[in-house]
Amino acid sequence: MFNFILTNARFLAFGFVVAFASSFGQTFYVSLFSEEIRTDLNLSHGDFGAFYSFATLISGFAVIWFGKQIDHMDLRAYSYLVILGLCTATLGLAFIPSGLPYLIFPIFFLVRLCGQGLMSHISVTAMARYFHDNRGRAISIASLGLSLGEASLPLLTIWMLSLLDWRDAWILNAGFLGLILMPLVFLLLRGHSERDARMNEQIKSQALASAGRDDHKQWSRRDVLRDKGFYLMLPGLGTLAFIVTGIFFHQIHIVTSKGWSMAWFAGNFTVYAAMITISAVMAGALVDRFGALRLLVVHIPVFLIGLLFLGVSQDLYAATLFMSFIGISVGFGSTVTSAIWAEVYGTRHIGAIRAMAMSVSVLASALSPALFGWLFDREVSPEVVVLGCILWCVFATFCLWCAQRQFLARRKFA
Repeated sequence: MFNFILTNARFLAFGFVVAFASSFGQTFYVSLFSEEIRTDLNLSHGDFGAFYSFATLISGFAVIWFGKQIDHMDLRAYSYLVILGLCTATLGLAFIPSGLPYLIFPIFFLVRLCGQGLMSHISVTAMARYFHDNRGRAISIASLGLSLGEASLPLLTIWMLSLLDWRDAWILNAGFLGLILMPLVFLLLRGHSERDARMNEQIKSQALASAGRDDHKQWSRRDVLRDKGFYLMLPGLGTLAFIVTGIFFHQIHIVTSKGWSMAWFAGNFTVYAAMITISAVMAGALVDRFGALRLLVVHIPVFLIGLLFLGVSQDLYAATLFMSFIGISVGFGSTVTSAIWAEVYGTRHIGAIRAMAMSVSVLASALSPALFGWLFDREVSPEVVVLGCILWCVFATFCLWCAQRQFLARRKFA
């Protein structure tokens, strides 16, 4: 592992810093400013949630087209454009007029598309495309950038908001993206043309050596849309994004109903980030040894255990166990599902294929804040909502198991 990191340090660092920067478009970060933004723009809880959910929903459809372009553009140019888009969005949020609250919709759209969507897409797609034997390790190392953001940014932001106006904080975010991240990406991607040429030669050689074999076929997006296994994957793909986003977006209501303090629950985000880090690194090594396909059905049952603690216990320790198990599941699941597309469908069209998969997660994350809020407004208890999530996890695991059987059978008879 150490030699692998040293040999590929600059490219791995590229994946890491881009994943970290995606934090600025993630729910855990944007929600830290919700009270200040709502107050300044005179928005209700419902208005704020509706703008956020609808913007996320539209970005989920947009990422299908924008995500595909990574297959046709130079990685450096693509990265610069996405960073520029996120930088523009952060400045737009900082300078949105208090008298024009509806402008928050297009700004949220750009924040979610470029941050949660495309920055994450760049990091994972680059690692999956340009690494083969160590694909799992590369994805897990790059994903630690987001884990660092989850562990550090909440506390840093709370400290900043005690000193600065929320608008000043978003100006600082824009400064980081434009003045630090862009030059850093330029340095970290030096020599990328040679790497890209080697990858294309490898694909051509592999195609010639294995003509007619389905296990080495370079699937197009059209091919994938005709594959039953892809549709069996969909329920599992959106499960974590849907449930985690819904719970975190409504964490104040859930925590209050449990009789816990927000300080206690927020402190457990450190546990959450630590578990993501540990499980992602372990998953990367296991993917490289056994393949992502054989590990496909592990993470959702682990997630289900965490939900059980949240659903049935009022004790303080339940919060820690909940955050621990979902952290393990998110870290393990994100690494495995990120690697699965290159393993099953090849790397030539990995950007287009992964963009479709990511759109499912983005759309799922758009639906849960509104749905959970609707249920809570009708006095459905958090425990009942969690029970529904548990039942869905059982169904999603069964679908992933069916997909796994189909993919393994196809590999066996290829």
